[in-house]
Amino acid sequence: MTLQPSQDATTARRAALIAWRRSDRGDWYGDNAALQAMVQRWSPQADAPLHARLGEFGRQVAASEPLVHRISHEPNLPVLERFDALGRRHERVRFDASYHQWGQTVYGSGVMTLTGQPHAAVEQAALVILASHHGEAGHVCPLACTAGLIKAIQTVGHPALQRGLLPGLLDSNYARRLHGAQFLTEVQGGCDVGANAVQAVGRRQETAEAPGLWAIQGEKWFCSVIDAPLYLLTARPQGAADGTRGLGLFIVPHDLPAEDRVHAMPLSHRGGETPSPVNEFSIRRLKSKLGTRAMASGEVDWNGALAWQLGGLDRGFHNAVEIVLNTSRLFNAMACTGMIWRSWREAASFAQYRSAFGQPIARFALVDQAVSQLYAEACAATASTLDLVALQASGERPEAARIGLNMNKYWTSVRATQAIRQAMEVLGGNAAIEDFTPLGRLYRDSLVTESWEGTHNVLAAQTFRDMAKLGLHQSWLDWLEQRADALRNRDPLRLQETLQVRLIALRSDARQLVAERSSDPGIATRLWIENAMVLHQALCLSEMSGPDGAFPEAVPAQLLELFAHRAVPVQRGWYPGQP
Repeated sequence: MTLQPSQDATTARRAALIAWRRSDRGDWYGDNAALQAMVQRWSPQADAPLHARLGEFGRQVAASEPLVHRISHEPNLPVLERFDALGRRHERVRFDASYHQWGQTVYGSGVMTLTGQPHAAVEQAALVILASHHGEAGHVCPLACTAGLIKAIQTVGHPALQRGLLPGLLDSNYARRLHGAQFLTEVQGGCDVGANAVQAVGRRQETAEAPGLWAIQGEKWFCSVIDAPLYLLTARPQGAADGTRGLGLFIVPHDLPAEDRVHAMPLSHRGGETPSPVNEFSIRRLKSKLGTRAMASGEVDWNGALAWQLGGLDRGFHNAVEIVLNTSRLFNAMACTGMIWRSWREAASFAQYRSAFGQPIARFALVDQAVSQLYAEACAATASTLDLVALQASGERPEAARIGLNMNKYWTSVRATQAIRQAMEVLGGNAAIEDFTPLGRLYRDSLVTESWEGTHNVLAAQTFRDMAKLGLHQSWLDWLEQRADALRNRDPLRLQETLQVRLIALRSDARQLVAERSSDPGIATRLWIENAMVLHQALCLSEMSGPDGAFPEAVPAQLLELFAHRAVPVQRGWYPGQP
């Protein structure tokens, strides 16, 4: 049978789509020269074995796309099982087998084992970025929560907690590992954490041998990683002050130790034939979410659940923010960075194989610009995030790290959503097909990451408080200015002067913003953050370019310039009340 012209064209186009999918060698680290160069730039111990480990994990991640697609859609989403087959209450979540198969890959990389090791912070970040090429994918949020729990126990935990819990939390064996969750949100207290009403009733005071023991009573409204064996939460001890000052920090085990070991630590949450008794709480339901659907979130009632005190009661909220939330905000930025990289991969490769009007669409100026912007955006998000990971791990300039990671969380989450939308535009109508591309899944996940660990308005408000009360922006600007000065003798993109002008403008705008003392400085602060992050990312990329930089060829200069000269307009008079 002779094919008709229309059939010939259809066959050719379908063959091009097949070739598109086959073109991805599945080497998501080895094929990414820019990511390799940035790991080399910011890791103090970057060597061939490190790159080899990341390369192997990148290949494993790429091969896991079918697993992640499966667990992110019906009928394979998490299912709540409050009772076991014999009618015993066990408050478990059942996952598809693919969830655990993917989890073995994630935890098997040793990503949690690296937590709290300053020399390994960039390696851990790179692993999270690679895993996040799939979006949240069911396990990235648990990584963030577990890392925050580990750091909190390492920093302020009772020695008994450190001995009993850290080995399991740091274990890379998926079958043995412990993982954590963190529950702050209550229905009446979302961003207004000071309104939280969950109570803690004292059962035993802390001693040299054991942490304080408390009973938790109340409701938590948004509880992600509800399947975890360890829950980190805030609660108000009876008689404590109102507001955030009165909140303590506690660890609630899912299962209780045996009665004669009630002061000891649980070793595992995986019950055998004789499971440990479940703590006194109940899961109302699992949340039906827009994104991050492979990860189980729920609502929890605490009915006198036994909990261990974590740190001083008067430092509960401080520790929750400074240790736990700040860790999660940094992980959030890593996740957004990974999603931007995946969006670029999808759009750039598709544009080379998809033809329209007689030529690949990559040759059209608008498509070429979109793909170039995605690449530059991915480089920028990686650079600012790894820059802050390395700064925090170094312990230097803690004020700059604190304000920087909050601004970076805001900016990377905003840019991730926009980047994914831009990639979807390149794919056109095909982007809406769930089994054609992961972009729809990434887009839904990105909308969730925008709100996690502080909405944009919350982060803007915290940034303003840090500026007005503590002047933290001064340390951050000093840090950048010192680096901008060092570019004078190597500035292939001739951006040093532009960076200096921006630094001067940011200092001036910050003085005006703080001096105004507006009753609602949120709009002005968000605009300042956006300008500040463009400067930070442009500086990082400028340092990486040129003959003395780490990747003079990996990132073409024109792409850096495309990003670095993008600016959120600095308009005089945009402060509230100004003419």
